[in-house]
Amino acid sequence: MYIIKPVVVLAVVLIIFAPLLPNIYAGGPRLDYDERYEDIPGAPECWVDGYDAGFAGVYDKDRANECNDIPGDQYNSSWPHGCKDRGLTEVECNDIRNDPDDIDVNHESLQEQNRRDCYDGGFEDGKISNSFNKDRDSACSEYGSAYESGFSAGCQSVEDNTNDSCQLTIEGHEVYCRDRPDDPACTEFLHDPSNKKPAETGPLCGQEPSHPGCFKNQDPEKYCLNHNDPVFCKTIGDICDADGFVKPEDAYCTNRS
Repeated sequence: MYIIKPVVVLAVVLIIFAPLLPNIYAGGPRLDYDERYEDIPGAPECWVDGYDAGFAGVYDKDRANECNDIPGDQYNSSWPHGCKDRGLTEVECNDIRNDPDDIDVNHESLQEQNRRDCYDGGFEDGKISNSFNKDRDSACSEYGSAYESGFSAGCQSVEDNTNDSCQLTIEGHEVYCRDRPDDPACTEFLHDPSNKKPAETGPLCGQEPSHPGCFKNQDPEKYCLNHNDPVFCKTIGDICDADGFVKPEDAYCTNRS
């Protein structure tokens, strides 16, 4: 008697129904055109133009009408996504679309315009703010790392700020400090047990102390950066002094003198 594993059944189901799933996309929102229309001339371009225009906060009625004659109406389908990613409310977006400014929209230049807007916005935030706008950075990711690059440049333009201090602001202690234990700005964070994971347990770590399957034995220093295991971390060699406290130049252990 054969036993059919659930994972095999799931794989078969996915293969059977894959052709019935129409909205499988090529990339981020800017390239998320409906694949049902990807082979229709002009449809993918309409999607991109609509997203770029929405992100820029403009609406081109002439271009929208052109795209409306192409199956899928991709300009009007993508425009709200771009407008929302700009940070505008649904009401604000509807106002723009229902009563657009009478301007000549150059869709070929909108990508660079949006990239520049993201950079400039990031620069201003970096100059005047202590927080990194993750939502704005995520939306701007359709135009590269423009917002983050601008934020870093703006942050470093402030006296006494450094690349490291600005990178800490961008990444936050949780990400930044794990790989930079020698940065004095990370010492307090790394010594706070509430910022660490529980001590590693399990059958592999319960065997001989040097078992290779136990992470604490593979990379004890990095383990102690991430785990609250004071008993182990006081005994891993020269990163701790004789009393089990971290040396001034190291930030690995839980305790400090």
